[in-house]
Amino acid sequence: MEAVLKIKSSEFTDELISKIRALLSVSKDSEVTISITDKISAGILREESREEYFSRLDKSIDDFESGNIVSFNGDSFEKFVKHISQE
Repeated sequence: MEAVLKIKSSEFTDELISKIRALLSVSKDSEVTISITDKISAGILREESREEYFSRLDKSIDDFESGNIVSFNGDSFEKFVKHISQE
């Protein structure tokens, strides 16, 4: 199963987190990817050149292969959100 959820920050509630957890309980190998933007994206690909796009892509691949990634579970995510909301 694969799902993409695009929601407004005002819709990101405890109830939504509970529903996501329920979806994740179906499989032990589930994965969640969270992307946060300040506004609705106009499409980053339209704002960068082909060279800039491939440079960004290559950097992402290099970061991944070198282990330069950030990973955390749901509880850690909630703590992180509380931390940044206090700044």
